[in-house]
Order: sequence, then C-alpha cells, then structure tokens
Amino acid sequence: MSVRIIECTNPVGLHRHYDGETGAQPAYIELDLREGTLHADYDSEIGSAVPFSVYHGFERRYGIPVLTAEAANRVLREIAPLAERILADWEEEWDGNNMVAHLGEDAQAAEEEIEDKLGSNLSAGDLGHFAPDDRVTEWDLDGAVNGSEVDDYGITADTTDARLEEIEQQILSDLAACGEGSVVVCHGLDDYLKELRDDLAEEDPLTPAEVRIAREYLGLTGDKMAERLGVNPRTLRSWEQGRDAIPGRIRPEIAELKAATDAAVAELVAGLEDGDDDTLITYRNDDEYKAGVSGTPWSEGWHGWAASWHRQVCARAAAQTGARIDFVDDETGE
Repeated sequence: MSVRIIECTNPVGLHRHYDGETGAQPAYIELDLREGTLHADYDSEIGSAVPFSVYHGFERRYGIPVLTAEAANRVLREIAPLAERILADWEEEWDGNNMVAHLGEDAQAAEEEIEDKLGSNLSAGDLGHFAPDDRVTEWDLDGAVNGSEVDDYGITADTTDARLEEIEQQILSDLAACGEGSVVVCHGLDDYLKELRDDLAEEDPLTPAEVRIAREYLGLTGDKMAERLGVNPRTLRSWEQGRDAIPGRIRPEIAELKAATDAAVAELVAGLEDGDDDTLITYRNDDEYKAGVSGTPWSEGWHGWAASWHRQVCARAAAQTGARIDFVDDETGE
C-alpha cells in the first residue's frame, strides 16, 4: 500500500506556543494506518493526554524537533518507504477490551528504523540528526525587542494591523540573520507591537470632528459607520457631538477602515488602467450593492460596506483617472 504524504505548507506550521506555557508544544510525525497518510503536526494537547486512535495504535506518532516546513517535508519523503512497510504489515485485532492495531515483525522493524532516524526518544531541545537550520527557532520576547520599536519602525496611533505584521516579519527576519535558524518565531511579539500602537492611541484619541470627518471621508452613514466599528449608532453620535469621550482604540480601527478604502480605490484604478472600459459602475442603494458584489472575486474584501461607500470609492478613482461613473443597469445588473 502506497503512503499518501500530506505536506506542511506553513513555514512555522509545527510551532505552537500556548499562553501560559514555558515553551512550544512538542511536534511529531504521524502515520495513520487506516487512512494510509503521513504528515507532521504539533501536539495540541497540554500534558500527556492522547487521542484513543493513538493510544490504540492506529495513528503512530514519532517525536521530532519543531522543524520548518521544508525540513518536515523532506523527512516525510525520506521515511515514506519505511511507512509503506508498516502499512503492508499490520492488522486490527481484539485485545479483550478494544480493537487495537498490531504490527507484524517487518512493520516493527520499520518503525524502529523511523524512530532511530527521527530521534524520537531524544530529550527536549536535542536536534539529533537534524541541522540547526532545520528547526524553528523561538526567541524570548525580551531578547527580541529593544524598547525603541516605536522610533525604529515609525509606529503611530494610526498604524494599521497590516503594517504591524510587516514590522513583526522584519524583526523576525533580522533575528534569523543572527544565524540561529532559518525560520524564527517570537511568542507575544504581535501583541507587544499592538500594545505599543494602542498605548499611543490612548494617549492621543480622535476628536469629535476627526471622527465625523473620517466617516464622511469613507462615505458612510452614522449607522453604517457604527456597524463597521462594532458600536451602537447612539454611541457614535455621542462621540461626534462631543458628549462622550472617544476610546483610544477607535483611532487605529478607523485607520484600518481608511486603509481598506484606499486599497479599494487602488483596485478600481488598476482595473481601469488594465482594461478598455473607462466607466465605473456604482449602486443607488445597499440592496443593489449587495447583489452587485455577491459572488464576485472582490466580494470577500468588500463585504459589509455600503453603496454610499462604493460611490465615494468610485469618485476618488474617477478623480485619479478621469473615468466616467454610472449606475448599475436595473434590468441587467451591469
């Protein structure tokens, strides 16, 4: 029986560090005897608990260091012939209490070879036969940051989550350049960067005028703006009228909405530049808008917005390109 390899696609897919734990979860390669599959994963259980299918031997697990996806996939291919010997020499039998997997003599020998090759019984942190670049290296947060990230990367109260992710990847790339592993992670780095941004926002919240101007810039009604921010429309009105203090968190959230709107404008501009049609089609009302974007390639990114927002996006794209704007045809929907 041929084994089916399920490859890792995420470079750090075998790394998982739960909050409150001192280190990353153990990793393993698993051979599923019933399904005939071979894949690598991290142990999602905290402690010594294992699924019944593992306990009864139907899913064979072999411990490995927390490897990069490239290293894990290489190992999966290397041990595939041994895994096929196991698949060819096992049977399901009753042990008096449960159905269990029983390996034949050759299967047992093949499994011993796998365990020896992988170093399944190595102590934690021991790489065994693996090179340092094969593993995912985890840095402690205190060692990964220097406290000057706000100045070093220009973090402000308006920095978007997408930009914070870019900064996080830059920091990790710099750590990898230190030579302690080709793939680096740092538990808590994303939360640390968001806290820096959010602290700045709390120190410098938006004014009532800035909230209203942002809403008008986005082309949203008060109800739609409140929906995007996840607040009650009455709350938004109180902010705009200066009756209630505006929470600092609203500033980066509005920055996210502006960034998404800018991206939508850029998308329309690019479409006009690449196509032959110089007319932008927009919508009279929200029902038309919802029907117009449903099932289209951009529907996921544009879901939850409003026709008034789309008209504003079209107006900005037209201002940049000189395009015409027209309403969708009532009969054809185009």
